[in-house]
Amino acid sequence: MTTQHSPGLFRRLAHGSLVKQILVGLILGILLAWISKPAAEAVGLLGTLFVGALKAVAPILVLMLVMASIANHQHGQKTNIRPILFLYLLGTFSAALAAVIFSFAFPSTLHLSSSAGDISPPVQHCRSDARAGYEHGFQPH
Repeated sequence: MTTQHSPGLFRRLAHGSLVKQILVGLILGILLAWISKPAAEAVGLLGTLFVGALKAVAPILVLMLVMASIANHQHGQKTNIRPILFLYLLGTFSAALAAVIFSFAFPSTLHLSSSAGDISPPVQHCRSDARAGYEHGFQPH
């Protein structure tokens, strides 16, 4: 009689989908922050690095996917680009509209620490007239 070992939880998670791994990491991070805030802040660097890596890879990934899609396009093949363009324009317009609404809902002001009278203009180091060069021996050709 042979006994088969079922794969451990860690092995199943390591070979599972990235989404499940991210969810488990998120849950473990929340639990760690709930138990020990200093430990969570120390481990938080890993999360910051992960998010930074995602932000760095995402534009390159999108560029490669678009290039592959364009390269594999066959003449006469349906592209279904209209819904994609519509959603892109809708998302862009919605983001701009939300920015305008929130800028009116929560106006901000800029307080400068110095006034315009405190700032002196730059000093002019050369003469502005055409004869200034002749006084120092400059002769045009």
